[in-house]
Amino acid sequence: MTAISSGQTTEPILQCHSLCKTFGTLAAVQDVSLALHRGQILGLVGPNGAGKTTLMRMLATLLHPTQGSVWIAGQDASSHLHQLRRHIGYLPDFFNLHRDLTLRECLNYYAYAYDVPRESIPGNIEQALSATGLLDKRDDFVRHLSRGMVQRLGMAMLMTRNAEIMILDEPASGLDPTARVQFRHILKALGAAGKAILISSHILNELEDACTHIAIMDRGRLLMRGTVNELRQRVFARLRYQILILGDTEAALPIAVAAGALNPNIKDGHLALDVTDETHIAQINAQLVRAGIAVTGLRLLSNLEDAFMKITSAEDTHHVSA
Repeated sequence: MTAISSGQTTEPILQCHSLCKTFGTLAAVQDVSLALHRGQILGLVGPNGAGKTTLMRMLATLLHPTQGSVWIAGQDASSHLHQLRRHIGYLPDFFNLHRDLTLRECLNYYAYAYDVPRESIPGNIEQALSATGLLDKRDDFVRHLSRGMVQRLGMAMLMTRNAEIMILDEPASGLDPTARVQFRHILKALGAAGKAILISSHILNELEDACTHIAIMDRGRLLMRGTVNELRQRVFARLRYQILILGDTEAALPIAVAAGALNPNIKDGHLALDVTDETHIAQINAQLVRAGIAVTGLRLLSNLEDAFMKITSAEDTHHVSA
């Protein structure tokens, strides 16, 4: 496993050490260690069969590991299982709800099921429905909800419980573009409120925007982990940027070259160039502005999907050569 330090000094609220899970001769998860802190949104990326769901179910204490340990809030999950499950909210890809209940009744049912203090339930429900944009639907029946609203209701269930750790398995699957944007806003707000979130998805570029950290998994192993910027800098010797300019793009080219831009060219009316890191692009941008060039935007072209393909391709080569 390759790990990258996140700079965190506080104790993680969720962590695992050398976690393994086998099913007969199949090693679904192999020697995975990771840590999740409050306020972090960790995106778990990997192809089908990479072991993401198996890993998440072990972290949610729903699946017993073959080897290794899970620690929640500083305690071994195997020794304090019932107590520690109160910290965790798990949302699978597909889940069943009572379709003949209203949203408010549904959340009230789950709040009682998870022993939320009775005096807190009405306020928690109102806050959860408001945060997920479902407050005006609180007296509608679950059966009338769209797929995106059902996913948001699932998040509201975790919020009503006030779960400190949220483990979300492909929560954006099947959502339309508007629902995806709404879901990202909810994730970011929860992270800002100090929730620890582990989320898996195949929609790599959306994770890049929503997550503070990314972990790349393939064939049951954790290949790399770190912040989005750390992963880019580790994978790419250079970062490719597109600079949007109002006016004469050609005039910006010699200025960018003088500022140290690498491999610059103009394509589709925009200036594209390589830089060594984010400081470098900031310096080039400053030089363009000083020269009177109207820069209207910067777009990073070296994205998470490119990094994922490069890392997993290297892993494929390693397995073939091995």
